[in-house]
Amino acid sequence: MLWGLVLGACLIAGIVPVDGSYAGDLPLQIVFFRHLHGGYLFSEGDGGYSGTLMPGTGYTASFSRTLPDGSEVMFERLYVYWAWSRHDQVASYPVMEIRTGGPDGPLLERSARYADSKGFASKNDFFTGMDSYLLPETGADTLTIDINNSASDGSTFIIQGTAILSVYNEPNALESAIWVAEGGDLLYRSYGIPPELATTRVEFPGRIDIPRVDSACLFLVAPSAGFSRDETTGMNQLLLNTPGKGALPPLIEPFLSVLFPRYKGKSWTDVFSADENRQVGTAFREIRPFLRYSDNFIEVRDNGDYFQLCNAILQVTYRGEAP
Repeated sequence: MLWGLVLGACLIAGIVPVDGSYAGDLPLQIVFFRHLHGGYLFSEGDGGYSGTLMPGTGYTASFSRTLPDGSEVMFERLYVYWAWSRHDQVASYPVMEIRTGGPDGPLLERSARYADSKGFASKNDFFTGMDSYLLPETGADTLTIDINNSASDGSTFIIQGTAILSVYNEPNALESAIWVAEGGDLLYRSYGIPPELATTRVEFPGRIDIPRVDSACLFLVAPSAGFSRDETTGMNQLLLNTPGKGALPPLIEPFLSVLFPRYKGKSWTDVFSADENRQVGTAFREIRPFLRYSDNFIEVRDNGDYFQLCNAILQVTYRGEAP
């Protein structure tokens, strides 16, 4: 009964209780999927890494989001990537106010919060995550946001970066299918967790008209991924349509792998790009040769990099019109 009351209070307050670990146990979920004539714009802006934000201190970022003339926004979010959220040495959720157009501008409404942690009692077991916010329909090409730590108990947090995603419809563009997945799965091959468990999966449901596909572009966002002062290799891995892990019966997939090369899947290492100043790692891959007709999925694996997968966007662009 007590846990039910606590959970209810958390949900009313818009807080997602953390029940994760360094293993891939909080997979991203599809929040948008549509066939449209258009594309998307992802802008990281000029905010960068904040350092520790004390109560009453702020963070400012500006974005350019110039969309094609005549386009219509179908889905748009502001993403705030935060880490080391704590009150002294105790994990706590960040308390922040986000406004547009200056510190006295209108408050933004949060649509989702995703958080993860080590999952066991140890030193520095703080929360890390991503908040997703709704944006006003301003129609402006530039947008400035102000983030303020509004905690009343002395809690602090770090902002690793911010970004705006705009999915738009444009009548003169080619037909596309666009999937947008959000989440916050913290991955680290350490503390007894092998790489196979430090792996998270993202599914892109639905059928794909393979003969008409012109391109298939996968875009991933993972704070802390892709940067090492030691210049080590093989720190992270992307696996696409790995044989034996799809929705088909186990006896069917081996035959399909022989008959159809695309069913053999594909893997890449060191896919994320980041540096000391830009600590939100991103990855971009053309995956058209390896698509399946349905049940496409990816797995993202840590091999000593330490990162949190937060966004996955797949855009499949078609030639001509559907029959």
